[in-house]
Parts: sequence; C-alpha cells; structure tokens
Amino acid sequence: MSTLATLWWLSFWTAVGLCLGSFLNAVIYRIPRRRSLRVPLWSACPNCRKRIAWYDNIPILSFVRLRGRCRHCGVPISTRYLVIETTAALVVLMLLDAFLIAHTRAGLSRSEFGLTDRLSYDWPILVAHVILFACLLAMSAIDLEHYWVDIRFTNLVTAAGLVLHAIWTPRESLQWPRPSDATAVMSLFAMLGLGVTWIVLACQPHVPVEELGEPVEEPVEAIPADAFGLSRLPPSLASPSRAAGWSGTFLLIALFAALFLVEAQDAPIRHSGRAIVPLLLLYVFIMAASSVEREADHAIMEAIHEERHTARRVVLSELLLLMPAVICGAVGLWLMTDTAASARLGSALHTSVHVPGLALLRHWMPLHGLATAAAGFILAGALGWVVRIVFTLVFGKEAFGVGDIHLMAAGGCVAGWPVVVLAFFLTCVVAMIGWILTLPFKRTRALPLGPWLSWSMLAVVIFYQPIVDWPPLARALHTLQWFASGAAGPDRAGMIP
Repeated sequence: MSTLATLWWLSFWTAVGLCLGSFLNAVIYRIPRRRSLRVPLWSACPNCRKRIAWYDNIPILSFVRLRGRCRHCGVPISTRYLVIETTAALVVLMLLDAFLIAHTRAGLSRSEFGLTDRLSYDWPILVAHVILFACLLAMSAIDLEHYWVDIRFTNLVTAAGLVLHAIWTPRESLQWPRPSDATAVMSLFAMLGLGVTWIVLACQPHVPVEELGEPVEEPVEAIPADAFGLSRLPPSLASPSRAAGWSGTFLLIALFAALFLVEAQDAPIRHSGRAIVPLLLLYVFIMAASSVEREADHAIMEAIHEERHTARRVVLSELLLLMPAVICGAVGLWLMTDTAASARLGSALHTSVHVPGLALLRHWMPLHGLATAAAGFILAGALGWVVRIVFTLVFGKEAFGVGDIHLMAAGGCVAGWPVVVLAFFLTCVVAMIGWILTLPFKRTRALPLGPWLSWSMLAVVIFYQPIVDWPPLARALHTLQWFASGAAGPDRAGMIP
C-alpha cells in the first residue's frame, strides 16, 4: 500500500507541475502582448491560428506524438513549451522532495506512515511554495524577454502566502522560521499602513492618457494575427535548442524514478545529488536565454539613462508612500515596549482555535500563521526598498527595480524573510558569474535580475537547513534576528531552529 501511495503522489504532483507549465506557457505568451487569459479559453497555433485540440495539448506527450510540429500547418512547435512544462514539473518534485521526502526543512512532518500522512499536515506550505515558484517561473520568462515584472503575479503569491500560512500552524511547524512577538506585531501594523497607502492610491482619479496630450499606443489586439508568427518571437524564448527540452524531460523522468526508489525502497540516493543536477540545468537555461540579444536590452539601458535626472526624486516620492507603513510599524513596536500591551498582543497571537475532526487544525493559531507571512513580506520587502533608495540616492540612477522588490516581498511572504535575505546575496554572486560567462555571446550591460533571484530563492529553499546550520551564517542570522525583533525579549518561537 505504501508503494502504491508513493507512486500515486509522485504521479499526481508531476502531473500538477506539467499542467501548471502548460498553463504558464499561455500566460508567458499572452500577458506581454496584452492578450486576455480568458478569451479565448483554448490554445491556438501562433502560425496558422487553428485551435489546438485537447489531445494535442497534453504536456510532453503531445509534443512527442506530433514530433514537435503543428498538426495543421506543420510549423515546428517552439521548444519553449517543452522547456517550461518540464521546468515546472521539476520544480514541483524538487519541493516535494525537500519538504516531505528528504526532510531538509525543519517544521514539517517526519511521519513514518508515508507521503499521505505527511501531506495531510503540510499540504498548505507545499501548495504555497508551488504557487510561488510557478509565478516566479512565469515572471522570469517574461523578464528575460521584456525586462519587467508584472505585479499581478506577486499579488497572487502574497495572497496565497497570507491565506495558506494562516491555515498551516500544526505543532511541528513551530520550528519553521517564525517571527518573534515584537516582529509579528510590527509586521501586522506595517501591513495596515501599506493597506492605507493602497486605498489612497486606488481612490486617486484616473486621467486618460489621451487627455494628457500623449499618443496612445495601439493595443496589441489590433495587430493582425499573423504578426505573431514564430519568426517574430524573441529567439531566446521562441527557439531554445531541442537539446534543452529533451534534457529537461529526461532529467524529470530520472528525478521521478529516484524519488520513488528513495521513498518506497529506501534507496541510498543522496538528496544533494538529486537536487543539484536540476538546479545546474536551470542555471544553464537562464544563461542560454540571457545570452541572446534583443531590442529590450538596449531599450532598458536607454530608459535608465534617460531617467537618471529624476531618479532621486522618484525614490524620495516612493519613500513618502512607504511612510504610513513605517509609522504604523513603529507604533506596533512601541506598543510592544509596554509590558501589559505586550502580554495582551502576545496572547492574541498565540491563541489556539480548536477545530475537531481535522488533524491539520488541532493546533491552529491563525493569527500567528498570518503574522508569519506578514513578517516575511515586510522584512524581505524592506531589504529591497533599502537597497533601491540608498543606492539610487548615492549613484543618482535606478539601482534596483520596483518589480524585483515586489518579487522579494512575495517570496518572503511564502518562504520567510531569511530565505529572501540569503537568496539576495546569493543572487549577487550567481548573476555576476552568469553575466561574465555570457559576455562572449551578448554585448550589453543589461541584466534581468528576476530569473537569477528566482533561481537563488529556489536553491536556498531546497538547501535551507544545511545553509543556516553553517556556524558563521547561523551566528549572523541570529544577530539579524535580534536586530529585527528590536531586542524586545525572548521569542516564543525561534526564528532560526
């Protein structure tokens, strides 16, 4: 029974990853071209515009059966679709492995009764991470092509993080990186401040562009359908090599088999080996896509150059928008300095709600779970804003994209701020290495940071515990934890297990 259950869950999560990848292909294609995700609901060939039948839209299998060509017009299907599908499935299996098979993360179930029992407790945090990295995959592909991040992805990740963390508070999860009471209260108050800013901005009157005397850009839908033929797509996303697609497919099969042998047969296959190989493949994918020149490379550099005279004024206005969050967060910290208020707020944070009949909710502390997500969002976002504001004021030109800050905040909301802090510094290293390696193929200073930040975040999530257990880093994180909590007293749940 355990073997069958293992095979079922591995197949289920692989299918989830493949279906997510198939959907993300449509998202990656349509959103930059301002096309609706709802109309049409079906997929169509970019060349002949014929509707793709459901049996020709099965991830990987349809690509193999059609021999990589459209059934109607015979034009080669972009290998990008195969790469995105296999990448999504690989990431899902890597998360399942790290969380519930290899047990590299503290705070999750280590039940000996198999994946079914572990998932019954920890499915919310796994689903939250699947949503996070699915959105990061889509954002990375779009960033490689257009150098921009759509914050609708980060909003979805943030909402998922807040909801799923509020659900997921079993006893074992207290070892997950959770904030101190002071940090939790500060973060919840700061979220209220961000809510005030959002309401003010949402209530501002919208002035149509044409009333400002500026030319209105023609919507993409008005362009003839054949303008989106494969020959017009950016080569990095339209035509990755067939070797990239097949290497990802074969690695997916190998990882599936390895996880089955480890979980069902207790095979001695080390987690580090089965996790590093997919990470290296994804690293190569990003380098290959980054090495192709496109018009957006020069456009982004020109935009940064043209905006250098107003960069300082822009970040100061952004700082003004952040002031409600800063003030509310300071009020929260001030309340925690009062013994009576601190006791009442701490008691509210750790109040348990008993829901009989549900194992997941036997030890449910929804406000504590919500505060965990809020603390990750606020602290990770604060790091990005500090880097952007300080370095822009010093150098006089945009130092860090707002989209990347949204990405960091959303990642912190799901994975926790320590993951984002580690990933930020790792990004500085891996992005520079990738940029140097691609210099012979691409003569531009432009560097889309989103893909490298996403890769670093995945690497830290997969190897989090070994990383934070390294003594020098453990001491640094404990110091940062003390600073973040404002030395407001001992934690009820330690940030670093």
